[in-house]
Amino acid sequence: MKRAVALLCCLLSPVPSLFSEPIRMVGSDLVAETLGPELKAFAAANEVPLTLELRGSRLGLETLQAGGADLGLVVLGTEDAPPGPEFVNAVMGYLTTVVAVPATVPLTQIHFGQLAGVFGASEVTNIKRWSELGVTGSWGVRGITAVAVSRRGGLAVDLFRYEVLKTPDLKSTVVQFKDVAGATGRIGGEEGGIALLPYPPEEGGPLKVLLVAKGERDVAYGPTSENLHTGDYPLRLPVRLVFRKSDAKRLNFLIRHLLADETAPALVKAGVVPLPVQARNQLVFELENVR
Repeated sequence: MKRAVALLCCLLSPVPSLFSEPIRMVGSDLVAETLGPELKAFAAANEVPLTLELRGSRLGLETLQAGGADLGLVVLGTEDAPPGPEFVNAVMGYLTTVVAVPATVPLTQIHFGQLAGVFGASEVTNIKRWSELGVTGSWGVRGITAVAVSRRGGLAVDLFRYEVLKTPDLKSTVVQFKDVAGATGRIGGEEGGIALLPYPPEEGGPLKVLLVAKGERDVAYGPTSENLHTGDYPLRLPVRLVFRKSDAKRLNFLIRHLLADETAPALVKAGVVPLPVQARNQLVFELENVR
């Protein structure tokens, strides 16, 4: 009888939390609007004490290195110093620049030189009409409207400026919108155009994605997760998970969620293309065995 009572008491006692301390997560403000609410809902449903400060990658990394945070979701440029050897620094997705045109334009691919001619202010080539891209028929005689999503809508335009153009100056005629809806609406009309977007437009809609090559003789690729991960699609910027190796076990539950299939839509909406499924599974395995 005493054993039964003791067992019942154990069953009724509160289960100790797996998280003795709150998890402090910092990182890019680009994901705050879409991923932030998703993470808060996940934390509440699983009783994970989580605080979010998604106010910028550099600030987040500095906070993490100073001991003011546990986990960072950051975008680092080539000029940014990587975290020290005590940190895990793992790519978990990519920012990209997608090149979209009306689905009726008889064009399937484009290279950096042509894109520079359409968008760049200081390029040798100045492309104004579709015929200069090899387009024939009724589209060939039309002028090209160059459209981009501005910095307020992500890093797509800046990634393009610094990867494609000789000097990072856009033509004054480039029409910039604060969001994807404005940009796609502009080129989806009768006038058409070419748009630089942070993620592909909806399949089967009025727009299509062009394959992109670095050079005229290079193979062109589309912005799939596989092509981004292998580096075949040339416009990409890694998004990284950064945390101390000593915190790997404590953070594993949250990290698995960040890499899970159910979180992918929130990442895509934030402009982050997740890793291919196989690469994600491999990363989960590697992070579970961090020492």
